[in-house]
Parts: sequence; C-alpha cells; structure tokens
Amino acid sequence: MAGIKLNPRDVFGEVLLEIGKTDERVMAVSCDSGAGSGMNSFKEALPLQYLEVGISEQDAIGICAGLAESGRVPVVSAIAPFISMRCFEQIRNDVGYANMNVKIIGSSSGLSHSNLGSTHQALEDMAILKTVPNMVIFNPGDGYEVEMSLRKAVTCKGPVYIRMPRNAMEMPVNLEKRSFEIGKGENLLDTGDDVVILVTGTLSVDALEAGQRLAEKGHRVKVLNFTTVKPLDKKLIRDAYKNCRLMCTVEEHITTGGFGSSVLELLSDMPHHAPVHVLGIEAGSTQTGPYRELLDYYGLSADKLTETIETYIHNLA
Repeated sequence: MAGIKLNPRDVFGEVLLEIGKTDERVMAVSCDSGAGSGMNSFKEALPLQYLEVGISEQDAIGICAGLAESGRVPVVSAIAPFISMRCFEQIRNDVGYANMNVKIIGSSSGLSHSNLGSTHQALEDMAILKTVPNMVIFNPGDGYEVEMSLRKAVTCKGPVYIRMPRNAMEMPVNLEKRSFEIGKGENLLDTGDDVVILVTGTLSVDALEAGQRLAEKGHRVKVLNFTTVKPLDKKLIRDAYKNCRLMCTVEEHITTGGFGSSVLELLSDMPHHAPVHVLGIEAGSTQTGPYRELLDYYGLSADKLTETIETYIHNLA
C-alpha cells in the first residue's frame, strides 16, 4: 500500500539474493559496500557469486567488464558519487563503448548522505552517466521501483545504472495502480492538463501531494512519474506538453544535465511554447543537515513545490 515505507537497501538485498539463487551468472561485486548496499545476505548465501574488491571503484568496473565478457552478469555497488564519478573513464570506455552487460548500483544517491556534505551527496551522477553510450538509467524512488529496476536491469542486455535511494520511502499510489516498463512513465494524477508535473525518483510523493493541493484549489493538474530517465518516455512527455499551459520537472539532482534537461532537449523542437520550469538543486550547492530539512531548503518538499508552482501559475495570467 502507498502508506507503507520500505527500506530500499533491504528490498535490493532480498531481490538480488532471489535472482542470484535462480541465475548463477549473477554476481554481486562490492567496493567495501556490502553491508551498506544490502548485499550481506547474498554474501552469506552465495559466497562463490560474491566478490569484494575493496575501496577501489575503478578496479571494480574493469573487473566487472571482464566478468561480463566471460558471460557473467555483475551487479556492482558503491556509494553513488564514488561509483559514478571516481571511475567515469572506466564506465565510459570499458562498459559503455564496449556495451558490456554490467549493472552499476549508485547506493545512497542524491541528498541522502545529507550530513556528510557535498563529497557524499550524489547530485551530478545522472548528468554524467547520461552521456555514456548504451547506458540505461533507472532512478527509483521507493521499494517497488527498486525491485522492478533491479529485475529489469539483470534481464536487459547492456549497461545499466540504478540510482538507489537510501531512506525508506512510501509509494505515491497503491501497488495495483503501478506499472513498470523500461522507458515508460506512469500517470499518478490526472484532473486535467493545464499544469503538468513530471517527477523522477524520491520526490514522487512530494510532487503528487503538491499536485493534489493545486487540484483542490481548482487547477487542472497532471502528475507523471518516470523511473526510467534514459531512455525517456518521449511520447508521454510530448503528448502531455501539447495542451498544457505550464510544465514543471522535479528531481533530487542538480538542474544542469539531469532529468529536466533531458525533457527540455526533447521538447526543443515542439511548436507549442508553454513555459517549462526545472525544479531541482543548483549546481555547486553544499548545504548539509537532516535529509527532509535539506529537501525543504532546496524547495523540493510538498509545501515548497506547491508554493513555487502556484507562483508560476499566477504569472501566466
């Protein structure tokens, strides 16, 4: 149910173990991150399918490329800023250009390591990894999306990046209303198409709540959720844009090069000219503090999203 909060690392560990037991090709590769990523149960149950590389993310990517070349399906996990930035060259060359079947897990993404500062806050990872050839990017925001992202990742051929959340999140809507397909978005709210809110990842509940509040005030609002950031659901976004008066994108990521930037690129040749606002975090931000307080500080809580979008609506008049 929507109100239940599931720990994403627990979900990831349980699903990975289940997959590993049914497919011996699947290997869990840790960069001194087994416990933090939820891989301990996999390590204990399937030691021959587990590899500890240590704090050496660049080596881990090269090893995973070799494992993939030999027919294995490596799932490598480390803290998101380190696995995406420290070894970008290896990901680009050894995994992306070579189109290797490597699944990269960026654990504790976004602001989730909120008190550890900008070195541990992964706010640029999607922007960086979007440029890697053949890379599929999942940005799950709750336990259901984590599970489905991992299941899809290990069954599709080629490199995948899963931007894993750290904090327990509730689903925006009940499970029976959910759908998951690579490259497809889902409709969370539809009271009309004057205002369209596109959201990805951990902010789906906040964006939906903001949309519901705006709808209660008489605005015609649509809220669309995107677990897949690359490839985007081009048709859904274009169709939503055709008749809207205002579109906003929402993400726990910098506003440069992320989900919102992809939407702007997609809509750049559309004849319709409704304003599109990208809501996220300014590049170079370095604030620290409790997670929810940081979201509010950056304008990404339901309260702040409602306030900001309502201002945009009034400015249309």
